[in-house]
Amino acid sequence: MYKIPTYMLILGLMPLLASAQGLNRPGGSSTEEEMAAGYAALFTCSSHFIMGRPLDDIKRVELVDLADNLPAIEVDAQRQLVRATDTTGFTAIAAYRDTMGCTVLPPHWGEQDVARLPYIEYADRPNRDDIDFPLGDKVDFQLNAEQQAVIDQAFNSESYGQGTVTLATIVIKDGKLVAEQYRPGFGERTGYRTWSTAKSITATLMGIAQHKGILDVAETAAIPEWQYFQDPRQAITLTHLLQMSSGLRSAGAGTGALYFGGQDVVSTITQTELEAEPGTRWKYANADTLLLLHALRARLDDDYTYLRFPYDELLHKIGMFDTRFEMDYQGSYIGSSQTYTTARDLARFGLLYLNDGVWQGERLLPEGWSDFVAASAPALPREDGRQGYGAQFWLLDRLPGVPKGTYTTAGNKGQFSTIVPKENMVIVRTGVDPNGIRWQTDKFIADVVRVF
Repeated sequence: MYKIPTYMLILGLMPLLASAQGLNRPGGSSTEEEMAAGYAALFTCSSHFIMGRPLDDIKRVELVDLADNLPAIEVDAQRQLVRATDTTGFTAIAAYRDTMGCTVLPPHWGEQDVARLPYIEYADRPNRDDIDFPLGDKVDFQLNAEQQAVIDQAFNSESYGQGTVTLATIVIKDGKLVAEQYRPGFGERTGYRTWSTAKSITATLMGIAQHKGILDVAETAAIPEWQYFQDPRQAITLTHLLQMSSGLRSAGAGTGALYFGGQDVVSTITQTELEAEPGTRWKYANADTLLLLHALRARLDDDYTYLRFPYDELLHKIGMFDTRFEMDYQGSYIGSSQTYTTARDLARFGLLYLNDGVWQGERLLPEGWSDFVAASAPALPREDGRQGYGAQFWLLDRLPGVPKGTYTTAGNKGQFSTIVPKENMVIVRTGVDPNGIRWQTDKFIADVVRVF
């Protein structure tokens, strides 16, 4: 068994951008106006080119928090670019590649540099319409009146938080999809940015790497940039990073220059010093998640293998063909937030954990990995009535009405793939909740468990 290691604040855009200032580096945009342009470019690029949604709808949904100061947006369908120009004349550019998703270019790059972006090829999405879910996309379910009422409540913007905006809900019970519903304009093949639900996917990649003998999460992180004489950061283990207990100075969840300003991952995450002894302080930090992927890249020591790793070893193996794991311009995955996926793919992801890392008879994760990620991080003691934290997953079982052992992914604006082992259930909810509005996932879980 592994040593393991919540309180989550769902961040709004402006606080996120403002808090990023301490992590800016020379290669990325630094002002709120520039990063807002990058935000508009990236969200439009991913939503349009990955999910096939029109610009007008993207402005109403993804960019609603920029409505009072929305940059001028141009979608270049021929070159598969999005340009967003702010009031100062600065233009942020996001570029799409069919297998890679979208990347914000750094300010010192021009459109002629798009060809320099990392790229890999993989097989096209298979047609699975006649194959039952989760292997395919065929579903067949009937809801009774009480069940339908709970699902409908998820979309009424009142029952689980005033002003919430749900995009999709899915309920899996005993391995079968027993409920599914979408907001108008969305469907089984359209989705949204995962925000920090991506962290749980990153943790899963680490588990796969452990199962394959590539690394051991009990070992030191061995970040290449820290391998100097007596660098105290050498004491940080991969488990510390998984449990948000690295002790590193950081701006917490704020990484706006990286997400939206074209900054690269490596210079953002490797230049900060220790503030606390590793393992003694819990602090939610995007950098801890990104360091996990940087460590994996160093262990693999082959960029082609690294670029393929999420797709070959996880996403495509469990049928997550509509998911894109996006990256910076230097080919580092931004696995703390920047992943696009669908509700069905999140349901498949939850099923992998419900089945303790086994998919269709093949073990992908080490035995007991589900228990590992769902065990409380030592640096964050549990409290009744509050969320806990495990290893890149949130622990919900001390919230009212939530079954014991329940844990979940969680992303800004309400992205949840929740595993309820006691009920053999996975509950997915995705949303575009406005800044400052919180989805009451504990109340929704309790209602779903009650009627299904």
